[in-house]
Amino acid sequence: MPKIEVIFKQLAASAVARSAQGIAVLIVLDDTDDSFDILTLTSITDLDPTLFTAGNVANIKDALAGVPSKLIVVRVDTDSATVVNDAIAALGITKYNWIGLVGGDNGDQTDLSTFIKGREAAGETKKAIVFNVTAPDSQHVVNFATSNIVYADGRTATGDVFIPRLLGLLSGIEVTLAQSATYKAFPELLSVTDQSNNDSAVAAGKLFLFNDEGTVRLSTAVNSLTTFTGDKTEDMSSILITESMDMIKTDIQATFKDSYLAKYKNKYDNQVLLISAINSYFNDLVIADILDDSFDNQAGVDIEAQRNAWLSIGKTEAAIWTDSQVKNNSFKRSVFLNADIKILDAMENFKFSVALQ
Repeated sequence: MPKIEVIFKQLAASAVARSAQGIAVLIVLDDTDDSFDILTLTSITDLDPTLFTAGNVANIKDALAGVPSKLIVVRVDTDSATVVNDAIAALGITKYNWIGLVGGDNGDQTDLSTFIKGREAAGETKKAIVFNVTAPDSQHVVNFATSNIVYADGRTATGDVFIPRLLGLLSGIEVTLAQSATYKAFPELLSVTDQSNNDSAVAAGKLFLFNDEGTVRLSTAVNSLTTFTGDKTEDMSSILITESMDMIKTDIQATFKDSYLAKYKNKYDNQVLLISAINSYFNDLVIADILDDSFDNQAGVDIEAQRNAWLSIGKTEAAIWTDSQVKNNSFKRSVFLNADIKILDAMENFKFSVALQ
């Protein structure tokens, strides 16, 4: 068991660095060289410009400008009728954090959104940035909605061409108090087509660029989640909050799977050791300014879930067990834990009132 606590401490210590090194996937349509499907790049020096069209070389450079730890370029034939399916098949079991598509039509963008929503439903933490999809309503789908862009050098482009730039940016965000994509300035841009109402666009789950006194900036960094329930709160529409949640979920699940699963008897004493290790991990995330130091940030046995598990198999006396009795009656091979934590978001909104006497 001490090994688990050491692993959690190592994960917490490296949390900020790991969060800033996401792996991005960029899907491009290109027939220049059909001898490969996937190309992995770690810097601009890895890029052979003869393998792609000039437009896609520019797209790849834009994605690398965000400094992801790796950029995986997936090449799909330009005449493909199933662009996203072909790209996902080529990726296979390749690990990645963010994915985007440049050059496809609205149907392809919708297909990518649908794929990621399916992965979200399966409990995965992959995220996508898509262009102008109709109401994806997903914590893991970012919906970019700027229609037209004018570059500082005079070039004009439709908004989907900016997907690679944002893909690189979002995959390189650090999950600390000081890091957020909100209000990010893009000096390479001269102007963009504004939304009719910025606040309404944010409320609709759209990410967009806007003109701000001669500077083009990124709007509030939200994903497309707009339906809020008991399990899906408004906080989860923040890209930064979601990134932090995904990191914590992945760390705990991977550590349990690698160092705890099927290695210890399922009894409360062993569960307490696991809970203690998780709480130590949370404490280290407080130190890293990922969790709020004014909040308890504690994990424990999920009393209600464990009680209901016993009731579901006819153990009627479980209905009157005390919390302590529930904890000490572990359920078969299942471990029921929950946690109450507060993840810090970046400071973005500002209100300052001055009273004159």
